[in-house]
Amino acid sequence: MSCCKQKKETPDPTPGPSFDDPSIHEDYKNYERDPFLAFIPQLGRWGFGILSNELSIYGKGVASAPSFTSKFLQGTYSFYRANPNILFREILSGFTVAIMQVPESIAFSFVAGVPPLSGLQATWWMAFITGIFGGKPGMISGAAGALAVVVTRLTASDGVLSYLSVDERLNVLYMTMFVCGIFQIGFAMFRLAKLVRLIPETGMIGFMNGLAIIIFMAQLPAFQYCSAEPLFVDCTVEQRQWLTFSGQPLELSLVLVHVACCMAIMKFWPMVPKVGRWIPASLMALLIGTLIEWTLFRQAIGQGTRVVEQTAPIAGDPPRFDWPSIPTDSQTLSTMLSFAIQLAAIGAVESVLTLQACNEITDTVPKISDSNQECFAQGLANLVCGLFRAMGGDAMIGQSTINIMNGARHRVSSTMSGVFMLLFTLVLSPFINLLPIATLTGVLFMVVLSTFQWKTFIILRYGRLSDSAAIVLVTVVAVFTNLAIAIAAGIILSALVHAWDSGAHVETDVVVKDMVVNGKRVNDVKYVHVRGSIFFSSTRKFVNMFNIAEDPTTVILDFKDALIIDHSAVAAIQGLSHRYALAGKRIIILNIQQKCVGRMQRTHGDKDKLHTQMSHQVADLESQGREGEEREENVADSTSSEPKDLQNLKMFEANVDGIDTELNKLIDNNGADVQEVDSQHRA
Repeated sequence: MSCCKQKKETPDPTPGPSFDDPSIHEDYKNYERDPFLAFIPQLGRWGFGILSNELSIYGKGVASAPSFTSKFLQGTYSFYRANPNILFREILSGFTVAIMQVPESIAFSFVAGVPPLSGLQATWWMAFITGIFGGKPGMISGAAGALAVVVTRLTASDGVLSYLSVDERLNVLYMTMFVCGIFQIGFAMFRLAKLVRLIPETGMIGFMNGLAIIIFMAQLPAFQYCSAEPLFVDCTVEQRQWLTFSGQPLELSLVLVHVACCMAIMKFWPMVPKVGRWIPASLMALLIGTLIEWTLFRQAIGQGTRVVEQTAPIAGDPPRFDWPSIPTDSQTLSTMLSFAIQLAAIGAVESVLTLQACNEITDTVPKISDSNQECFAQGLANLVCGLFRAMGGDAMIGQSTINIMNGARHRVSSTMSGVFMLLFTLVLSPFINLLPIATLTGVLFMVVLSTFQWKTFIILRYGRLSDSAAIVLVTVVAVFTNLAIAIAAGIILSALVHAWDSGAHVETDVVVKDMVVNGKRVNDVKYVHVRGSIFFSSTRKFVNMFNIAEDPTTVILDFKDALIIDHSAVAAIQGLSHRYALAGKRIIILNIQQKCVGRMQRTHGDKDKLHTQMSHQVADLESQGREGEEREENVADSTSSEPKDLQNLKMFEANVDGIDTELNKLIDNNGADVQEVDSQHRA
C-alpha cells in the first residue's frame, strides 16, 4: 500500500505586490455615502416618529386614565384603611413640612422680589401637583432659592426689565413661569432626564454641598433685626442689622437658645420610646419652641424673638386665575424666552438630583422613568403657577429630607403639605403667625447638617486632585450662580479630566517581520497592534509613535483592540497615510471594528484610498505555513488508498440501498414463478 503526498508549496519570496494590487477583495467597495442633505428628511422622520410614538403613548394614557384612576383610588383606600397608622404619619408629616415651608417661601419671595403671597401660593401649587403626579412619593416641591436668585434679575428695578413698571415686570415673570412649565413638559416628553447619567459622583457631592450652603445662608436673616419698618420683609438689605452681644445681648441669646433647643429635640426626640415614632421630631421642636417663646421668654423674661407675624403675615385671598398680559416688543419677548429656558433647566436639574438624593436616603433603586415623570410634574406645576400669579418653584431638598426623616414614604404627605399650605394662608394663619423664626431656623440647620456631604473632607485630603477640584468647583459655582451652571461646570471638568487620562492610554505593540500580503510574501513588514481609544486627546501620542523615515516600505496597523472615536482620529490616520505615501511607502489597515467603519467611510477625505488600505488580506508567514500543511494533510488523507480498517476495503464495500432493491426484485420474480407452476400443476 502506498500513500501519495502533495508537495508543500512555499510562498513566493519575491517582494510584495504593487500598491493597487488587483487581487484585493472588494468587501469595502459597497459602502456609499448618503447625499449631503439626506439628514433633513432623516431628521424629519426621526422627529415624526418620536412625536407619533409620544402621541400614541399619551393617547393610551388618556384612554386608560378613568380605569387607572378608579383602581388607584380603590387601592389607596384599601391600603390606608388597613394601615391607619401610616395614614396618620403621612398627614402629620405633611402638616409639619407645610409649617417649615412658610418661612422658606417668605424668604425666597423676598429674594425673588415678589409679594410673599406669591411665594406661598407657589408652594401650595407646587407641593399639591407634584405630590400627585411626581416621580418620587414623599418628595416636596415649593418656592425654592435656586430659582429665586435667577428670578430677581427679572423683577429688580435695576435688572434686565428696568424699563418696565413693577406690575409689568411681575406679569413678565408669571408668563416666564408659564413658558418654563412648557419647556419642562417638553423635557419629559423627549426623555431628557436620562442625561443625568452624565453627572459624575463628584458633581452630586458638590450639588448637595451647594444646596446645604444655600439653605444655611437663607437662615441667616433669623439673626438680623430691623426697626425701620413694622414688618421685617419690608426692610431693605441696607436697613437690616445683625444682632450682636454688644448691642442686643438678651435677644441674641434667646435666638441661640431657640436654635440649640430645636436642634437638640430634632436629634434626640426619635430616641424616645413609642411617642418618638408617632410624632415627628420637627413638629415637636416647633411646638416646644412656640411654647417656650410665649410662656418663658415673653411672660417670664419679658423679651421675645421675632415671630412669623412680625416677619410677613401669611393671611391672603384664595388663588385666582389671571392670564399675564405682557408687552409684545422683541426685547421683552426674547428676555422672557431666555429666562424661561434657564429656569426650566435649573428646575429640572435640581428636581432630578433631589430625586436621586431622596433615593439614596431611602435606599431606593432609581429609575429614569421616575425622573421624566418628575420633570412632567414640575412643568405642569410651574405652568399652573404662571396662570395664578405664583412665582413657581422646584424640588426642595430641605423639606424633602424633613419629610423622609419623619418616616413619610407615600404621596399623601407631599400632597397634604400643599393642602395645609393653602389652609395656612386662608384659615390657619393666626396659628402660624405665632411661630418663632429662630425655631424654624433650628430645624433647617439640622437639614443643613444632614444634607452636607461630610465625606467631602476625606476626599479632599486623600482623594485625587481632579475629584477634589470638581467638588469644590460645583459647590462654589452653585452658591454664587445657580445649580444648573454648577452641574454643567462639573460635567465639563470631569469630561476634560477623563479625556486627558484616556489620551495617555493608547499603546502599541510593534513587531518587524516577514508577512504574507494578498498571497505574496513581503519582507520586513512593520506590524503595529494598536490598543486603546484614539480621539482628539490621544492623536498626538498616536502619531508620534511612527518614524516615517526609518520605517520599512509596508506598515500594517491592526485596530483589533482599538476604537476610532472621532474625526480627529480619522484625520490622524489619513495624515499618516498621506505622509507615508509621499515617502514611497504604504499603510495597510486591519480589523477596524464595525461601529468605527462607518465613521471612517463618512469623513475620510479619499474613500478609494481608504478602501484599498482596508481591503488587503494579510497573514503571518508561520500561520500561512501551518495552513498549507493542514491543507496538504487533508488532501493526502482524501487521496490515500491505504485502508485504515478492514471494513474499508473495496471488497467489503456495498450499497445497502442497492442490496434491498435486488432482494425485492428476487422475491417478486420467485413469487411470480411459483404462482405460474402452481397454476400449471392444477391444470
